[in-house]
Amino acid sequence: MSLIDDLLELNLVERQLRGLQSRVGSAETFFNAQNRQMNELLQRQEELQTRRKQRQVTANGFETDTKAMDERLEKLRNELNTAETTKQYSAFLEEMNTLKKTRGETDELTLAEMSEIENLDSDLATLEEAVNDRQKLLTRAVTELEERKAEIAERVSELQRERDVKAAVIPESPLQTFNKCADDFDGDAMAHVEEIDKKRREYCCSSCNVNMPFNNVVKLLGSVDSLMQCENCLRILYITPEMKAETVSK
Repeated sequence: MSLIDDLLELNLVERQLRGLQSRVGSAETFFNAQNRQMNELLQRQEELQTRRKQRQVTANGFETDTKAMDERLEKLRNELNTAETTKQYSAFLEEMNTLKKTRGETDELTLAEMSEIENLDSDLATLEEAVNDRQKLLTRAVTELEERKAEIAERVSELQRERDVKAAVIPESPLQTFNKCADDFDGDAMAHVEEIDKKRREYCCSSCNVNMPFNNVVKLLGSVDSLMQCENCLRILYITPEMKAETVSK
């Protein structure tokens, strides 16, 4: 067999192998998307929980301050009743009024914090539902991915062995070129020469449809053991048996 024939056989196996692997690829894409969105939800959940803890600590601090002020107010009331001089009475009364004002302001701050905590609790509840829904999708994605892998595992193994056998007969340099084209074009490494106008000797690459010089077609017809790549898309070019037979018959 010629080099081109060997490459065509390898290309056939390569396309089958990548076709099967693409089935797993779509499942992996779905899984990765669900996993990424789940991580984003969990990160958002963690951020909200951290903010809630901070708000709760602040609210607890205000409540502690309020309790201390209430205790001081109670003590001042007792002292107010036992004041011996007008000066003492006025001093106790002034401190009580100041504390009452501060306590009122602290109450407002406490209410504001509690309101923020309620808002955060609401957001967390909504987020929890979203996490649960996303978890269902993620579980489904994992199941589908494992099923797809299991479905094709045996056939992929067979094709991989067949590919290794066919690749082994191809010289290193052409094989490297083929492998690069296969990676660049997702297994579509080769393209046949297509005849546009026989009389005008117009030909093109069947993959990218870019015209190619007639002398390149002649070279391809004259040698099946050397590579020629499309000048535009760089796929490996070959002449179909039908086109070759028609040319030879002339």
